[in-house]
Amino acid sequence: MNTAIRLARQECSATALVDVSAGEGASAPESSPRPSSPTPASPTPEAQRRQGPVRLAGVPGRLDEAMLPGDAASANPNELPDVILLTEANAAALLTRRFVHAAAAIVPIVDVTGRGHATKDHRRADLALERVSQRAIDEAVEMLQPAVKRLRALPREILETDDRRLMLLARLFVRDRAMVPRSEVGARETFVYDDEAAIPGAAALAKELAAQGLLESKFADKTSVCPHCASARMTVREYCSCCGGADLVEEPIVHHLKCAYQGPERDFRRGAELACPKCLQQLKNFSVDYDRPGSIGICASCSHLSTEHKVGFLCLDCDARVEARNVDSRTIHSYALTPAGCACVTGGAALPQAEDVSIGGKIRSFARRHAARGEPCSILFVRLHRQPEMPETGDAWRQTCVFFAEIMRERFTLETEIIDAAPIFLALLGNDSKDEVARHLPRIRERLERHLALAPKIELALFSPDEVGIAERPKKVA
Repeated sequence: MNTAIRLARQECSATALVDVSAGEGASAPESSPRPSSPTPASPTPEAQRRQGPVRLAGVPGRLDEAMLPGDAASANPNELPDVILLTEANAAALLTRRFVHAAAAIVPIVDVTGRGHATKDHRRADLALERVSQRAIDEAVEMLQPAVKRLRALPREILETDDRRLMLLARLFVRDRAMVPRSEVGARETFVYDDEAAIPGAAALAKELAAQGLLESKFADKTSVCPHCASARMTVREYCSCCGGADLVEEPIVHHLKCAYQGPERDFRRGAELACPKCLQQLKNFSVDYDRPGSIGICASCSHLSTEHKVGFLCLDCDARVEARNVDSRTIHSYALTPAGCACVTGGAALPQAEDVSIGGKIRSFARRHAARGEPCSILFVRLHRQPEMPETGDAWRQTCVFFAEIMRERFTLETEIIDAAPIFLALLGNDSKDEVARHLPRIRERLERHLALAPKIELALFSPDEVGIAERPKKVA
């Protein structure tokens, strides 16, 4: 504790003693008359939080007082710190035990174990010190001063919220940065958001907040993903178009200029010499007897020759071999606060409940709308079953599902909501009861199957809101 803070506390203690003795009826000395001006009101806890030295809290143990910078102080156990110091390896796992979830996610963190980014806590720490000293800690706290100022500007409601969406907005606001993906080879997605270490599911939350205009979504990258397990950890490989093997070798092509025969060099090789396998003439002089116009690939497994091998992927997680045309893609985004997002954080306003975009949520919303208006409705369930001759994976089945979704949208009215969860599709039919739709099911089937070349089996089922348990139950009237 520096001298100025110690003297200030001593002065406050002396004043308190005088006030207490005066309150008990003791008369104050005449040489120290009571001031006539009113005593200023004590600062509120909120004001105290936004003033004073930077408050540091160590996790799991407190930092040595001798290591604290001159303008910093240790935070009390029941006090929200301005900066959290990780003093031991893997201390980040203890953050939510020491602080509420919002504070653990929002307050800036410094790793002072001295191991830099080599620790497992590097995704949680905003700064990591390579060497621990008072000067290094002083510089780290100085770098975090703008973040501390923004942290102190947050309303108490934000720092105590249970809404992970508000935690994410406040975390980005305090750090004054975007949520940016980082490449990590060991991850199945090959990209990670470090903010997810503090707020699980931050990527999904960011996507939701972007739809509400509180975050701005920007393209960051695109990865190829396995259609079987959705992993992006895939390696590119060439393989034989005949047997699918990967044992391929590249050999030069030899062209005999006299008889025009050409083939791989292995067919011409006779020990150290070359001889044409067609006319058996010995080839001695390059560009006179023969030339090498290019190369050709040879499969060591089946001896198939090809000037162009197929290119595919091998998934490192499920070991699936996938043709290039069957690989899916995933777009990676970064997310930055918008002015509306900043205003939401600084104002402490609660966010509206997220809309349920699941299949069940869409059906419930559909049923409630029509029940409120007293209108009938029904749900048509459609499932595609792959024919045995159609391959399980590949463009044929995928394109069939995509094309069938377009047919569903074209064959029903524009007001009909089509839910695409291929190979399952749902048509939410408003103003049509189950009995009315049931009479037209044969015609509906015929119109859906008409345009499918590799016609899969179509399974149809029809339900009313009561049968799927989502109908609005009438309220009891007293």
